Amino acid sequence: MNFRFKSLIHICKDCLIDWCGRTLIVFLVFSALNMPGSNGLAASPNRMRPYTGIGVAVFSRMDNHENMDLQLKLYEEPGLSRVGIMNSSRFSGNEWVFGLQENRPPLVVSARKGDWLQVFYDNAGRKAWVKPENNARFQTWEEFLKLHMSRVLPGLQSHFYQLREQPDGKILLAVAPNQPLKVLKLENDWVMALTAQSQIGWLRWRDVDGRLTIGTGNP
Repeated sequence: MNFRFKSLIHICKDCLIDWCGRTLIVFLVFSALNMPGSNGLAASPNRMRPYTGIGVAVFSRMDNHENMDLQLKLYEEPGLSRVGIMNSSRFSGNEWVFGLQENRPPLVVSARKGDWLQVFYDNAGRKAWVKPENNARFQTWEEFLKLHMSRVLPGLQSHFYQLREQPDGKILLAVAPNQPLKVLKLENDWVMALTAQSQIGWLRWRDVDGRLTIGTGNP
């Protein structure tokens, strides 16, 4: 009887350990699924901000069906080695940066050769040459930002929301993500901006990797 009793205790002990292990696994999985900012077991990745390049290609209004079917041929070099076609559907993706608008979102331009523009055509930063002809006009960042209401993009490190007296100077105040700003001047990586509180100061408009930290229009 003593032997059987010890065996029974040993079996119960093993069952208890197994049950505790299973319970712990279920608890960890449940916690991961319900963590803030989680999607399943993995957190949702941040959206990739576009590189800044030298300016933007701004496209004309979509007033007719012909404009809606605009297609841009992509080339490895101007007029040589075509690598694909960018149609209207592939212009989407940067609305969260440039806002919802009737026009197509602008394409960021990395270089120019005559009428040819080298553009970033995907979020990975891949580039190709296009000849937009009458469909688009090139604008420098200063020209483009002065024409639109701007805003600091959401999800950045805190120092990008600090309005400063001078570039890298004294902090005047913190601006909220997506708060409307009017760009007055662009100087290297900084813009002089007017806030909704009528405060003028300097903000970073691109990070050290050359990606945009401000956008335009309504998110």
